[in-house]
Amino acid sequence: MNQPKPGVPVSAIVLLTNPIDPDETARLREHAQVRVASSMDPQALAEEIRDADVLIVRSPVSAEVLEHAHQLRGIVRHGAGVDIVPVVQATVMGIPVSNTPGANAIAVAEYAVGQMLLLSRRLHMVNALLRSEGWSASRAISDHAAELHGKTVGIIGVGAIGEALARMCHYGFGMSVIGYRRDPSKLPDYVGAASIDDVFQMADFVVLACPLTAETRGLANRRTLGLMKQGTSIINVSRGAVINQSDLVDALAQQKISAALDVFESQPLPDDSPLRTMSNVILSSHVAGITNESMRRISQLCVSQTLDLLAGKLPTPLVNPEVTQRALERMAKLNAPF
Repeated sequence: MNQPKPGVPVSAIVLLTNPIDPDETARLREHAQVRVASSMDPQALAEEIRDADVLIVRSPVSAEVLEHAHQLRGIVRHGAGVDIVPVVQATVMGIPVSNTPGANAIAVAEYAVGQMLLLSRRLHMVNALLRSEGWSASRAISDHAAELHGKTVGIIGVGAIGEALARMCHYGFGMSVIGYRRDPSKLPDYVGAASIDDVFQMADFVVLACPLTAETRGLANRRTLGLMKQGTSIINVSRGAVINQSDLVDALAQQKISAALDVFESQPLPDDSPLRTMSNVILSSHVAGITNESMRRISQLCVSQTLDLLAGKLPTPLVNPEVTQRALERMAKLNAPF
């Protein structure tokens, strides 16, 4: 399974933390040995990364593991968020890190729209009641359903995902769209610029689509959640730590707001999490960006970036561009290209 095509001379080794698209794996095998990590146990991964030339990351990798990557020419993040990549340690070691921003934007935006529809029409509750209590009880829930048309969606983080969501909401559902972005001049003309507080105060649906940074950690907290109107909803497709989860549990317990969460402070979501027992929150297991189409797009970009690294070229985009010169020197010492 992990051997290159017969007759193709290969000396490079590409280590995957998890499998990627099969067709793109086949394309990569034409140029390198492809190995899938046997385990994400740090000790096992540290052993397997020793002779890897490129690491493709879909699961968290620690800085300690990276210290054993003596042959590594680069790290390719299969996705956009690099919080699961030890970027600081990579930079110290002169290892370039690339990612694939925007490749799953449509998938994540569609997920957010789907959750807005579920929350507004209460379809998850309709389904559960029809199965448990019958037809009449299920239909009664719809007396309190609402349409998306004419509602306001507030997006915090209007990047590739936020823009895709804004287009769908504005053109597809006739919604008003407001958004927060560090540079408001880059907002589409149909997105009204708003502060973070304005988004929480004005939106019927608050969608978190921002990266996890020191500034955004705990952005949704007791104070900002308290700004939300009765009957509104918050949807998180960013990172779990963007929400103070304890504060959210308290807000949900008051039955003032509802939520749809794809990410959590601790993943997998602990069995004893109070979120599991709450009827006004929809939970999913970090799947917003995962579709056949998005996985193929991401894998295509990852393989192209990997082939660049194996050819002695730096991939784009670079997460740590400050490493450019040292990365090129490192690859030269490691006798790139193949």
